[in-house]
Amino acid sequence: MVRQLGLSALAVIIISILVVHDVQAQRPLEEIIARVNNEIILKSDFEAKRKALRDELVQQGLQGPQLEQAVQSGSKDLLRDLIDTSLLVQQAKDMGISSDIELIRQKERMRVQHNQQNPNNQINTIEDLDSAISQQMNLDDFNQSIRSRYLTNQVLQREVYGRVIITTEDRRSFYDAHKKDFERPEGIRLREISVNIDPKVPTDPETKRKKIDEAYAAVKKGDSFAEVAQKFSESENAPGGGDMGFFEKGQLSKELEAVVAKLNKGQFTDVIKTSFGFMILKVEDKHSGGVQPYESVLDEVDNALFNERAMPKIREYLTKLREAGFVEVREGYVDTGAPVTKGMKN
Repeated sequence: MVRQLGLSALAVIIISILVVHDVQAQRPLEEIIARVNNEIILKSDFEAKRKALRDELVQQGLQGPQLEQAVQSGSKDLLRDLIDTSLLVQQAKDMGISSDIELIRQKERMRVQHNQQNPNNQINTIEDLDSAISQQMNLDDFNQSIRSRYLTNQVLQREVYGRVIITTEDRRSFYDAHKKDFERPEGIRLREISVNIDPKVPTDPETKRKKIDEAYAAVKKGDSFAEVAQKFSESENAPGGGDMGFFEKGQLSKELEAVVAKLNKGQFTDVIKTSFGFMILKVEDKHSGGVQPYESVLDEVDNALFNERAMPKIREYLTKLREAGFVEVREGYVDTGAPVTKGMKN
């Protein structure tokens, strides 16, 4: 049963920091603005999302009447997004999906990234990371945000994404129709294999040098650079094969730009000593400016087509979850994702 009780974008479902609460939570009744099966959504959850929206818009440079109009427009789907996430997290639990291991993995990646960027202020354990996080925000809320993102994504992976089909003809047609969207300045796309030295461990430089040398030997003999990055790299982009993305000319440090400028597409550097450890860079693509060739933007084309085609299927799936469950909203609030054929009312 569904009552009027809502994905502004695919990224909202997967990326948003959303916190849901057990219906037994000891909170004043007037703070509850929605019930989603056996869970509740509080007014404070909604206001936190609204504040995050405003802060993001301010960072984009909006102010005054323009800011207020954008906040008002963006707020209409906030409750819908909170309900979406609650439904998906509950569905993940019903499917037996656990986020325990993913929480540890995410934190370890954060710890490694911090140590890369702060060689003189290392975080040695996840417990130390938790302590640092606690100084900035509520640790339980932080953990829940990671769990929610993972669980919602896992449900959508299993129930929705597999039904999105993209053919070679689809890709070519999309590229031909949107060539202007693929115009780029002069630049370079890179992959990396990076390992980090812990200055508090005397033997770490030698250990990490052996590790990067092993990775270098693997790519030197012809192994896939992306697969070697997944196996050896300690960078946060390792799961994606070390893909660092596209850098316009001048965005890299002068030292790295001088090194990669000598390489052609498909070539990689020797082992490079850095302030945080060692790395190997591969030139995935070089672009002299203008519209990038079709083969160079296939990932972007796939992402655009996927988002375009996945959205209706995600919305359809979330509607089914609403219809199969119980969603009730407090008077004065609206779930913009509620089915429109049920004659619902507040």
